[in-house]
Amino acid sequence: MERVTVTDNPAESFFTVTLKDLQTENTGWYWCAVEIYGADVSEGLQITVKSDPDLSVRERRVRGEEGGSVTVQCLYSAAYQNTQKWWCRFKDRQCWIFRKTETSQDSSVQLSDNGRSSFSVMMSGLKKSDAGWYWCIAGDLEVPVHINVGDPSPEPTDPTDHTDPTEYPNPVTFCIAHE
Repeated sequence: MERVTVTDNPAESFFTVTLKDLQTENTGWYWCAVEIYGADVSEGLQITVKSDPDLSVRERRVRGEEGGSVTVQCLYSAAYQNTQKWWCRFKDRQCWIFRKTETSQDSSVQLSDNGRSSFSVMMSGLKKSDAGWYWCIAGDLEVPVHINVGDPSPEPTDPTDHTDPTEYPNPVTFCIAHE
C-alpha cells in the first residue's frame, strides 16, 4: 500500500494529495505544485500530525442515490466546541453555517451540532449536481468529504405478489444430482 497518492480532478480544476499512515514525526512543511504553461505554481502548507485530531469525519467518501439523502458526521475536539461550524461545497464555494438560533435557509441541507464533540450534515433530495467535494469546517480547520450521487435503486418486487403461474412463461427447474 502506498503512503502517498495523487488524484487529478481536471473537471473540477484541482488535484488531491493523500498521505496515509502519518505519524507525529511527519509534522512539517509540504509543498503542492503544478506546472502551468511551463511555469511552476506552488503553495506551501504546514501539516501538524496529532495523535488525536481536532477535526475529522467518520467517512471521507459518502455515496447516496438521486432523490435520497446522506448524512456526514464531523467530529471535533473540546478545543473547538465553541467555534463556528460550516459545511461548504468546493465547486462554487457555497457554504451552510450552523447557528443555534436559526434554521437553515436551504431545507435540503440541515446542520445539527450536539455541542460536545460532533456536528452532522444531512443533505436530502439529492441531485446528480450535488456530487463533488465538500468541507466540514470548525473554526480554522477543514476536512474534505467527497459525495457521490448515483442512480436510484429500482423498486424491489415482492415475489409473494406473483401467484399466477402464467406470469412466468419460462419456468426454471433446478436439479441436484448425487453420485
